[in-house]
Amino acid sequence: ANAEWHDGAPVTAHDVVFTHKLTLDREVEVFRDPRPGYPLIESIEATDDHTVVTRWIQPHIWADFAFSFAGDGTVLPQPRHILERPYNEDKASFLDLPYWTTQFIGSGPYKLREWVSGSHVILQANDRYVLGRPKIDEIEVRFIADTNTLVANILAGAIDVTIGRAMSLDQADTIVERLPGVGVTLAPIGAQTAYPQFLNPTPAILLNVQFRRALWHAIDRQQIVDTLMKGRTTVAHTFINPAEADYLAIEPNIAKHDYDPQRAIQLIEGVGLRKGADGIYADAAGVKPTVEVRIGGAGGEKLLLAVTGYWQQIGVSVDPVIVPPQRTSDVEYRSNFPGFEIVRRGNFRFDLTGTLGSAGAPLPENRYIGNNRGRYQNVDLDALFYDYHRTVAARERSDLLARIVRHVSEQVVILGLYNDIEPTVYSARLHGVQGKFERSTQVWNVHEWEVD
Repeated sequence: ANAEWHDGAPVTAHDVVFTHKLTLDREVEVFRDPRPGYPLIESIEATDDHTVVTRWIQPHIWADFAFSFAGDGTVLPQPRHILERPYNEDKASFLDLPYWTTQFIGSGPYKLREWVSGSHVILQANDRYVLGRPKIDEIEVRFIADTNTLVANILAGAIDVTIGRAMSLDQADTIVERLPGVGVTLAPIGAQTAYPQFLNPTPAILLNVQFRRALWHAIDRQQIVDTLMKGRTTVAHTFINPAEADYLAIEPNIAKHDYDPQRAIQLIEGVGLRKGADGIYADAAGVKPTVEVRIGGAGGEKLLLAVTGYWQQIGVSVDPVIVPPQRTSDVEYRSNFPGFEIVRRGNFRFDLTGTLGSAGAPLPENRYIGNNRGRYQNVDLDALFYDYHRTVAARERSDLLARIVRHVSEQVVILGLYNDIEPTVYSARLHGVQGKFERSTQVWNVHEWEVD
């Protein structure tokens, strides 16, 4: 009831209602991937400054998270008293407002004092933060794109904690070796996953499930875990993390594709491909189906070469492609990959419809908005998602999840590689962060930190 924006205005239920309207407005696209339950809201109104009444079209198991800071697709309330007028008057220039950068007003533990684009921001403790004034007076957040530069800054004592998903396991280990007092936590952050293209792929044989199964059998994923991840994680057989409470219940329904190169060869030859004199598979016309495999982000080269190397070993022609930095935000280019794209996928079930269902396929008609990267579209799977998200009883919902897992694994909708882990490094002089990164690399409890 006492929450305030940084300019002193109260945070009210009207801010929540305004944010919901803003979130669903495709003309401005402030939030490209809003919470999956938002379209299921029939109406939302503020009956007073502290009460929001929401009416739903149907039951939705994540309804209690609709306006909270939990899960993927989170949209935090925005200040209506600042944004409503420019939103109504000029949507075309809405995202150009200084509010989004140098004049940002939030309600969190720190206020923006300085923003230098591409360099840093300086944050000042908010004396009126609803959970109490932070213990650290001022924080500087630096934008360091190059991870080697980041490591050098940590070793020089210029950085106290890393934020986000950039540092590799090797780099974290190097820091620990050279700075024995440093703290490191490894958070389970999704799974490295190869998405096959289902919309007009090249080569077209990718639409053959037997070919996709062959490619999955051809990858020694345990060897990748042992070498690239030093054995500290596990092979990803599905999109649910093995640490989840219901994993054991759904595991019997996973169609596992363990490393078996002979089985991979049998499946490939079963779809009519034969090896030529050069050891590369070709069809009856002599055409060699070449599979392009893309990966983006720093540090992905080793994984890309490992996956494509295994496919080359059994005779599949491949074309490894590293997405250049200038194209990482090009949604049309990223959506229209011809063969496979390797990305880190969240191993959660919060928005199955958006990440694996037809509604989440990024297409020209929806301006390539959506997280179903492979653009797999299947009415039977969509029906399972619909039932899952509206089923309240835990046992029935678990049974539906098992059926979903079986469909996804049998049809090779995605090729799980390994369950990823992300290091967060923090200095010995920073206290209060230990144990806070067990599920995330983000800094949710910064107001509790203390520094020597």
